[in-house]
Amino acid sequence: MILDVTGIELIPGNNGEDCPGNGNHIDSFGMPIECCCDECGYYLCCLETHTEDECSECYDPDCPRRR
Repeated sequence: MILDVTGIELIPGNNGEDCPGNGNHIDSFGMPIECCCDECGYYLCCLETHTEDECSECYDPDCPRRR
């Protein structure tokens, strides 16, 4: 599991659509979760140029998409 400094779980890949830190989700109190993308070390994994084949070369043991 990858956690942001704010405690938000980050899920890289898939153009960032699955990530709770993408700025499009709300927390358990109904408040918007701030976008974490600018400071995310996995930002490149969420870009359209990133392919699923690149995930097979990932060496990060915490990445949920690592194959």
